[in-house]
Amino acid sequence: MNGIPDDVFNFQFENLQLAPGRKETRLCQIRSVNGGEADLKVFKNEGSEHAEEICLRENEAAIQGADRYEITWYMSWSSCERCAPQIITFVEQHPNVKLNIFVSRLFHHDSEPHREGLRALSQHERIGLKVMTLADFQDCFDRFVEFKPWGKLEEDSYLHAEKLKAITVRTSDNHNAVYKQDLYTESRDGL
Repeated sequence: MNGIPDDVFNFQFENLQLAPGRKETRLCQIRSVNGGEADLKVFKNEGSEHAEEICLRENEAAIQGADRYEITWYMSWSSCERCAPQIITFVEQHPNVKLNIFVSRLFHHDSEPHREGLRALSQHERIGLKVMTLADFQDCFDRFVEFKPWGKLEEDSYLHAEKLKAITVRTSDNHNAVYKQDLYTESRDGL
């Protein structure tokens, strides 16, 4: 999976009413076949080609007629008047596809052609269209953002955990100390 650095995610997906400097669309796709393991991929505009067009072209090559596909898109901008009909055509040509679209911001929502495209997407029976909520942003972040651990993350975590263990064991009576030690061990083993 190709991910997004967290600073790029925060900049591109911030759901501002006015979003200066955000001229490209980021599209994070989850594609699963027959309810199986999900394939994750990130797309963005390339030259004059929109992220949706690139993604649709790749999906066209990957989708087989006999399988059932569920595709979820998290998008920094909603689709424009040019892409909305292409999305609908793709879904209509593939009756085995259901597409869920979550958008951070609405692209030119005051323009009637863009509004018509959004209406057409939302009225299609196998396309779900929704503005992202906190839970949606969190899901997208958890799946697609590249977390780069800093230098001594694991070593420092271990040292802090040992200090916490020493603090909690010393302040408890023997029975509680044993219980807390077991709890500590269980939580570490469960990770």
